[in-house]
Amino acid sequence: MAHRILVVEDDAHMREGIQDILETHGYEVWTAGDGAEGLQTLETLVPDLILSDIAMPTMDGYAFYEAVRRNPRWALVPFIFLTARGERADIRQGKRLGVDDYLTKPFDTEDLLAAVEARLKRMAEVRAATEAEKEALRKAILDALPHELRTPLTYIKGYTSLLLQDTALMTPEILHEALEAIRSGSDRIGSLVEDFVFLVTLDAGEVAATVKAAHETVDLRPILRTLVTDYQQRAAARQVTIELDLSSPLPFVEAYPPYIANALGRLLDNAIKFSKRDGGRVTIRAWAERGEVHVAIEDTGIGLPATEIPKIFERFYQVDRARMEQQGVGLGLPIALGIVEAH
Repeated sequence: MAHRILVVEDDAHMREGIQDILETHGYEVWTAGDGAEGLQTLETLVPDLILSDIAMPTMDGYAFYEAVRRNPRWALVPFIFLTARGERADIRQGKRLGVDDYLTKPFDTEDLLAAVEARLKRMAEVRAATEAEKEALRKAILDALPHELRTPLTYIKGYTSLLLQDTALMTPEILHEALEAIRSGSDRIGSLVEDFVFLVTLDAGEVAATVKAAHETVDLRPILRTLVTDYQQRAAARQVTIELDLSSPLPFVEAYPPYIANALGRLLDNAIKFSKRDGGRVTIRAWAERGEVHVAIEDTGIGLPATEIPKIFERFYQVDRARMEQQGVGLGLPIALGIVEAH
C-alpha cells in the first residue's frame, strides 16, 4: 500500500510540482492551499507524513503544526517544513516546535525524496519498536496476572466450599484456618486491584497533582519507624530481621506523607520478599548529603544479574519468574519510582 502524504503549500505551481514528483515515485498525495484547509483535509484521512510551507495565508505553517500536534490522532505523524526562508531564526523556530525536518526552497528532487524516505523509515522503525514493546508487555502480563488471580481464587473457592459442606464437623482451629486463608486470598486480590488503580492515577497525573497541592514539611524518621513496625510480622514469618539505622541527623523534606510511605513500604516489602528465609536481614539507612536526604534499603537476598538491573523498574517485569515464585505482578517498584518522580 502506497504511503499517503499531505502537502500543504499556498503556491499552486510549487504544490503541483511536489505532487508530481511524489506521485511519480509511488506515493499517494493529498494537497491543501493553507493550514486551515490542511486541517479540514486531516479530518478525512490520517497521512503517513505531512509536508508544509511556513508562510501561508489564513493559517501559517507554525500554527498548522501546533494544531496538528494538539490532536492525538495526528500527533505522531512526521512533519517536514518547506519554506523559502533560509534564516537561522526560522529554522530554530521550527526545531523549537519539534518539527521532524526542514527543507529550504529551492530544493531538488533528490533532497525532497531523501527527506521523505528518511522520515517514513524512521516512523516505521518507531512503530516496530513500539509493537515489540507492546508484545513484551502483553507477554509479561499474561505470565503474571493469571497466576496472581488464580492462586488466591483457588484458596477462596476451596475453603468456601469446605465451609459450606462441613462446618458442623470443624474444630475451631480448622475453621479459623479456613477463614484466614479466605481473608489472605481476598487481600491478595484486593492489593492487585489497588495497584492497577494507583497506576492509572499515576499515568493520569493525579499523583503529581496531589503532591503539588498537598505536600508538607515532613520528618522521615517517624515514617520509617512506623513502616518497620508495620512490616515486622511479615518479616518474622520469613524469619527475616529488619534493622533501622537513623543515627545520622536528617533535615526535613517537602513531601506528601501517604505517598512517601507507600513508596518506601513497597521497597521494604520487596526486600523482605526476596531476602533469604531463616536468617535473612533487611537494613534501612537514612542520611543527609549535600542538602538531600537519602534512604537505602538493603537485603541479603539472592541478588540480581547486572544485565537485569536496568529493567527492574519496568512495569510487569520480573526476573526469571518461571524459576522463582514471586507474589505480585511486577508493579511494586514501578509504582515506587512513579511516586518518587511525582515529588
